[in-house]
Amino acid sequence: MAFSNEAVTARLKQIPLFAAIRESPEDLSRLKEICRSRSVGRGRTVIAEGDVGSEMYIVYSGAVEIQKRTRAGDDYTVVVLRAEDNVFFGELALIDDDKRSATVITREDCEFLVIEKRDFLQFGDSYPQIGLPITRALATILSARLRKTTGDMLTIFDALVQELQG
Repeated sequence: MAFSNEAVTARLKQIPLFAAIRESPEDLSRLKEICRSRSVGRGRTVIAEGDVGSEMYIVYSGAVEIQKRTRAGDDYTVVVLRAEDNVFFGELALIDDDKRSATVITREDCEFLVIEKRDFLQFGDSYPQIGLPITRALATILSARLRKTTGDMLTIFDALVQELQG
């Protein structure tokens, strides 16, 4: 499905990652040029944990479930992301070439805006005044997640110590 230019621009304005360019129609138009649309039916895997990927997805319509696998091999749902919450996933693939850290499965028919790493890098080289604020926003998001993970680990460690001592 192809989206209208106005609809894509309106969605990009709502995505927190692009907040720094939200008020610039010209910058949003340039960003829109590297977005591709993709439709995925309900119950399909969009990203598989452990696979190597090079795309970031913006949920244009529908909802997805982010799953992680435990060391015992059990899958559990980390979060459900819905289009109306202006969400995206797979953004680490724009930064590194490592394996995907989670599995993403569609909960209903979904439409995505997809940004490929090579396009994002070329975009940043061509328009550093746009790419730098987006990259800074990515860094801010990733650092917040790292701080949360560190706090979660300390909570688990403290609980383990209390269990062993008590």
